[in-house]
Amino acid sequence: MTTTFAPAAGGPAWLEVIRRDAALRLNELPVPSATEERWRYSPINDLDLATFTPAVAPRSAGAGAGAGATVADAAALVTMLDGFVVSVETAGLPTGVTIRLANELGADGIPGAFGSGEEDYLSALHHALAPSLLVIDVAAGVTVEEPIVLASSVSATDGILTAPWVRVVLGRGASAAIVELVTGGARTLTLSRTEFDLADGARLRHVALQETSEDAWHLARQVAVVGRDASITSFSVGLGAAYDRIETDVAVTGRGGSSTLRNLYLGTGTQVHDVRTLQDHAADHTTSDLLCKGAVADSARSIYTGTIRIRNGAVRSDAAQTNHNLVLGEHAQADSVPNLDINENDVRCSHGSTVGPVDEDQRYYLESRGIAPEVAERLLISGFFADALEQLPIPSAMGVVARALAARLAHLTAGLDDA
Repeated sequence: MTTTFAPAAGGPAWLEVIRRDAALRLNELPVPSATEERWRYSPINDLDLATFTPAVAPRSAGAGAGAGATVADAAALVTMLDGFVVSVETAGLPTGVTIRLANELGADGIPGAFGSGEEDYLSALHHALAPSLLVIDVAAGVTVEEPIVLASSVSATDGILTAPWVRVVLGRGASAAIVELVTGGARTLTLSRTEFDLADGARLRHVALQETSEDAWHLARQVAVVGRDASITSFSVGLGAAYDRIETDVAVTGRGGSSTLRNLYLGTGTQVHDVRTLQDHAADHTTSDLLCKGAVADSARSIYTGTIRIRNGAVRSDAAQTNHNLVLGEHAQADSVPNLDINENDVRCSHGSTVGPVDEDQRYYLESRGIAPEVAERLLISGFFADALEQLPIPSAMGVVARALAARLAHLTAGLDDA
């Protein structure tokens, strides 16, 4: 799997230092292996980096342009292709909100704290190859009601490696909504990173929808730091990719801070959907709630590994973690590994998971009333996802998410019917 990549070039001096340092760390960090706990059950041993080449800057914004138009009433639309920003439309943004690339940040570099979570080989590779950094900065007290949409496409060119990097910074008491849409690809590899830095009292709503090619590998990292009385609500949906992995690490560092995480995935064929989460309570009187729901059919697999971490001093923390899986065929598989890491008393934590087929009594009830088997299957799976989908934190994104999920369900149940 190992290979040598030259760091990306261009941009301000501080960005080149980040890239260079990351490239040097590649020589020190272990190459990912399925024998490691963080890659357990995954197909990471099949990744041959030598077969991929970093994407080059697109000549135009043609490919993928307009992909974000499916979200109504967007405050801004950023179009990205292969990790490069190709257009920014900001007509609906209020004063106090800026969307800038790295070369517009000047010598001061990245605003706010620099993320959280442990670095591994692939995150260092991302930093070495990232073509730039997109920073969305919402000033203290500013509210952005309508979503800022990031429409990201991957070229249908075998063997390209893309490394998009987005950072969202909310000042004290600020509020914003972010929608990420990812489409396209072929036999491609995407290493994506999105960072959220929430100052005290800030509120962020976030939706991410991944619909890349079923030949693609899409490995996404979401990292958030949440301040005092601040809150993040993040909802991620994974439908595409041969290997779809999303790691979400949320550190609640201020008293009264909270995180709400929702993940949905739906797999067919030989897809692998891999969700890893960390609910990190680093302050007292903090809360977190996670619900992850998925369905796998054919020979698809899903992996959920989540950790609730309560640090020393984080008294009166309240954390919940739930994972439910539908297994829709004898060759499909779902693995669920919830974990607790508790280092304090006077806290409340709960976790649980279920893995099983569609309820046969419910199926029989529907079919006995004249509903075709494939329609009954679709209704039952839709019902399985419905309660989570109702919690989508950005109403204007419901249309694009619901249509994508319905199309995927139609494909899945057609396959089940043919079988």
